[in-house]
Amino acid sequence: MSSQERTTHARVVRLKGEPASTDTAIRKWTSEIFPLLKKQDGFRGATLVGNRKTGDGLSVTYWESEQAMKNARPKVRPQAETIWAQTGGKIVDDDEYEVAVLERIQPAKAGVSVRVTTVEGDPAKHAEGIANFKDKILPVVRKQAGARTALLLVNRKTGRTFSATGWDTQQALEQSEPAIAGLRDEAIKKIGGKSGKVEKFEVYFTEILTPVGAAS
Repeated sequence: MSSQERTTHARVVRLKGEPASTDTAIRKWTSEIFPLLKKQDGFRGATLVGNRKTGDGLSVTYWESEQAMKNARPKVRPQAETIWAQTGGKIVDDDEYEVAVLERIQPAKAGVSVRVTTVEGDPAKHAEGIANFKDKILPVVRKQAGARTALLLVNRKTGRTFSATGWDTQQALEQSEPAIAGLRDEAIKKIGGKSGKVEKFEVYFTEILTPVGAAS
């Protein structure tokens, strides 16, 4: 895989929508926002996840470089806000990350489940956190039935980390919790975080254009 094909950065956009309008929002995102993203230089893929009961959601887009990620924002954000507002939703927050770890145990697929953990950590401890994820968490995730993906994104400036694991079914996600919960608590402590925000989502849409390379 050449350096031009590597995905090194990701943007995570937090969304809030009307639960009753979930299907409409998904259609608009896939038919209007995603095509716009695909036109941007350096775009490498996107995943849209959400919770149909609460209306909470996340859009994760992958980029070949930090510059490509930053260049795309002003070209996509205004239209995305307008489209999302048409469904009664809004963009709550967004953050920029480096891809520290990404292992696709199975190919990206819509309709599966994900567990997401967001932690406000100490920027000085990001290297220790990455090593811990690779050495302690990833091997355990691989052994769990129904595991699909393990992802760690790091903002080296703020110390915020975004990690996610993907699962074939909601049941597989729930059954993996006992094996992962203790490791998660240990990982949060290692990066100086006081607590982590843990969320469970359905993958509404995903399309990855090229393999994702981890930058460590």
